[in-house]
Amino acid sequence: MSQPNTLHPQAYCYYIELTGSEQPDLITALTTSEQELGDWEPVQAAKLPTWRLWTDANADTIRYTVAHVIARSALPQNAYWLLQYKGTDHGHPRMLHPQFHTR
Repeated sequence: MSQPNTLHPQAYCYYIELTGSEQPDLITALTTSEQELGDWEPVQAAKLPTWRLWTDANADTIRYTVAHVIARSALPQNAYWLLQYKGTDHGHPRMLHPQFHTR
């Protein structure tokens, strides 16, 4: 896992990782309002296409935003993982997507 950047004062860090076979650059598909949510950056050390978003926005806002970015990129809604970290504490992530359910 990459080392957290302590230069970010935002409350949360979200990781968006694509898990499917298609690998578009999601940052180029962001609208202006999505870009303004915070600091988006690619994670260079990741094996799969992964981005970090440093922001003060809550989990519901980011879940909604990422779902729309994925849909605009014509990717299936199960083709990504979304993790939330509090600030620079990257030891205990919260899985926001997918949310596993029993059948």
